[in-house]
Amino acid sequence: MTLTDFPYIQVALDIIDLKFLEKVLSFLPNSNKLLIEAGTPLIKKFGSGVINTIRQYFPDSYVIADMKTLDVGKIEVKICADDGANAMAVSGLAPLETIVSSIKAGKERNIDIILDLMNVAEPLKLLSELPELPKIVLFHRGIDQEGNMEHPWNLIQQIRKDFPHVLVAVAGGLNLESSVKALSKGVQIIVIGRAITASEDITRSCNDFLKLLK
Repeated sequence: MTLTDFPYIQVALDIIDLKFLEKVLSFLPNSNKLLIEAGTPLIKKFGSGVINTIRQYFPDSYVIADMKTLDVGKIEVKICADDGANAMAVSGLAPLETIVSSIKAGKERNIDIILDLMNVAEPLKLLSELPELPKIVLFHRGIDQEGNMEHPWNLIQQIRKDFPHVLVAVAGGLNLESSVKALSKGVQIIVIGRAITASEDITRSCNDFLKLLK
């Protein structure tokens, strides 16, 4: 699956219980506008092989491995590619060499690289230093940062202007209202975690976010 029909909702599965993971997967709607993320806690608990569990429910979907890679990018790209991921997240705090090698390996293994900008002080400078750009940049407010900082909406618009071939995603405590704002700022991928996975009605909550894309 390639990303061409923007925008998308990406559901982040930051789950550490396999039974609950399968419950969530069973309630998610089958939509070509829905991307599935194996979140960092999920991968740390079960390894990237958990992507195979996701594939049992969504064999044709675009699946992201949120590795937050900080080193050995080429190796981690191989791991994720071997386990069937379509994309892998690399931390923007990684050494430039790691980011560059990850992007290069991603092209070789046909796996997209997401550059996670969490805590990156100068995203524009970082992108300008890369000989090849990632497929996606992710403006990511961490769970522990929620309530203490706002999403950098103006910077998101600047990225869209200066790097038009890079897709822009945003994550971190988004709800329906803030997702509408994100879309108005030109965000192409809205990453939603607990607002879907912790909902009493997972199907309805996911569909509510998908309706924003119409």
